[in-house]
Amino acid sequence: MADKIRTPLCVEAIEKMKSKDYFRVVVFGASNTERYMPGGHWSDVLEVGILAVYGRKFHLINAGYSGNNTREGLARFDRDVASFDPDIVVITFAGNDCNPAPAKFVPEEEFAANLDQIVAGVRVLGAVPILQTYYQMDLAAMEPERAAMAPRYMELIREAASRNQVFLVDQNKYFNAVPANTLRYELLHDPMHVNEYGNMFIGIILLHHLGIDPRCIFRNNPLLPAMTLYDSIAGSPDDTPEM
Repeated sequence: MADKIRTPLCVEAIEKMKSKDYFRVVVFGASNTERYMPGGHWSDVLEVGILAVYGRKFHLINAGYSGNNTREGLARFDRDVASFDPDIVVITFAGNDCNPAPAKFVPEEEFAANLDQIVAGVRVLGAVPILQTYYQMDLAAMEPERAAMAPRYMELIREAASRNQVFLVDQNKYFNAVPANTLRYELLHDPMHVNEYGNMFIGIILLHHLGIDPRCIFRNNPLLPAMTLYDSIAGSPDDTPEM
């Protein structure tokens, strides 16, 4: 059996949540972030997980916008992120930046520069930026040109995290560790988007990076399949925060 994935902890975000009397979390991205269809969403899992540990001393704002690339995200940053004076911002872009359609495509160099600018903007606000890669999409079922570019754009996110010394939640790595049939037939509802189970899995992964064990969530039965899937591929965290 392959070694399990170790889950690093975002200590800076954990300290913000522990030390502040009140904080705001903004999730900022495209259709992976926006609540555009009925059903449980990963931001719901994030919210109830934070609530279970820290109580109602925070608010979570969903600033997702389906179809956005980083260029469009930057254009609305002041309105949809900065105006809320956040303490933590979870940033998830790429799927539309690698769309070959001329109206959407953002070349690699610009995509990297846009990520740098978003991170810098978050830091100016005094907030903690967290970069996320996408989950693993069903590349074989996508348009070939977009599918060919998608892995490179995931790597560009990793490079941006390293270059800017930003915490990275590498969702792609966790999704790649699940069996291929589980990914295609259980976690995705189309080649580029997750279903409710996939959303639960994203949320569970993110909670663990924030040092939150989802078993502490009240009435967590809907999360049990995603919790079991996470436990099957993930090892112990790199550190254990003191709560």
